[in-house]
Amino acid sequence: MSFEDPFDKVADRILEMARGLCLLLDIPVLYLKSIVWTDSTWSPRGGGRLVPSDQSLILPAGDLCLAKRMQEKLTAEEWKPIIASALIYQKKLAPKLKGKALANIVLPVASSVVILGAILALSKNLRIALLFLVIPTLALLLGFNRFTPYQKRASLEADSQATKLVDRGFFVEALRKIQALGMKDVEDRERKAARGSVSEFPSITERLDNLRSQVPQTR
Repeated sequence: MSFEDPFDKVADRILEMARGLCLLLDIPVLYLKSIVWTDSTWSPRGGGRLVPSDQSLILPAGDLCLAKRMQEKLTAEEWKPIIASALIYQKKLAPKLKGKALANIVLPVASSVVILGAILALSKNLRIALLFLVIPTLALLLGFNRFTPYQKRASLEADSQATKLVDRGFFVEALRKIQALGMKDVEDRERKAARGSVSEFPSITERLDNLRSQVPQTR
């Protein structure tokens, strides 16, 4: 007598559904290899990241990461709008931000290194050597601070585009359900958003407001 893990059955349904979304988005079906329940990820290319409770992350190897703390909290169907938005963001919109990343992060940091390196080579001043460590780091931090709002706007746009694949009202209800669970990362992001802090991912309140703003007004 064999016993099948119910978690595996749910993961199989989610993977099948996600591959169906790939078809609709003209993404190769076999791009997604597996469902991984984990609260954080590590990839040599992608680095370490917390998996948000209201998002999914897609690793370069094709693993679709869902927060382990959300296991059994949503049905496979309730994951559909979350995954649809993630696919649109990571495969359609995020690649278009490369120019913004280049202009706001890569070029300022590279320029500061080259300029300070040239000054250090000419002056051989130890104080310049200290600036060589400080200024590129500040340029990197400021660059990320300027770039992150573009990521947030793209994430909200992904939510809007996802409503072409899933019912808007159902998407709203799925987000409300996650919000009602009181997950720490969700609540932390709500507080940061209320303070005006910059974050790649919008808060659930911001996502709900964005989806509601797309509803045509009836007269």
